[in-house]
Parts: sequence; structure tokens; C-alpha cells
Amino acid sequence: MSYLHPFSFRDVHRLSMEEAIDIGQRIKKLRRDLGLKQADFVAALDISRSYLSKIESGKEQPGRELLLKIAQEYNLTFDWLISGVGNRSPLYPLTDQEIQLLQAFRSLPSEEAETHLKLMLQRSGLKI
Repeated sequence: MSYLHPFSFRDVHRLSMEEAIDIGQRIKKLRRDLGLKQADFVAALDISRSYLSKIESGKEQPGRELLLKIAQEYNLTFDWLISGVGNRSPLYPLTDQEIQLLQAFRSLPSEEAETHLKLMLQRSGLKI
């Protein structure tokens, strides 16, 4: 079964005011569920507390990069963060080793990353 969420990844910047408020409310609820003050929540995100306040109230729309950062930092699925649909957390959370591998992979130039991916797929017996 294929799941389609109402927003495409590249259309995040086109959210209506109502959708921006919904995202802000989800972010606020997440922060409160984690027991974090705004200052603690934004520490890892490199944004100001006042900007977070505007997001939480729906006065500002978070950009795609910030949404990705929030999803990564707080182990959320992007679908849930954008639409509120689906699981809040991934079904199979990444291990510390997988997170390191992903970070290292993302830091490589694209051609080198492609070479490493092909090698790993070959060695693991998975199809390329």
C-alpha cells in the first residue's frame, strides 16, 4: 500500500496560514512533550527563541531546511511534521552507527557518495 501525504517535499514553502499554524502547533506540542523550554529546543536548531515563538503561533512558516533539521534532531518523520499524518517517530529508529554513516555519506561529494553506495550495495548483496 502506498501512502501519499498532502504536501510534496518541494512544496513546503507554499503552506497556507492554517497549515502553518498546524505545523506550529505540532512543533509546540512536541517541545512540550519533550519537556523543553523554547531556549532549550532551539539550541540545536540554530534559530532564535523569538523565531520559534512566531512559528509556534503560526505567524511564521518554517522553511524546508528548518523542518528537516527539526525532524532529524528530534527523530520525527517528515510526513508527520508537515501534515500530522502517520507516525510521529520512524518505525525503525536509526542506531548511533547508522546516524554516523548517514552524516558521513551526506558530507561526501556526490560522485564519491555514489561510488561508496554502489560498493556497499555490492558487498551487502543488495541490488544496485
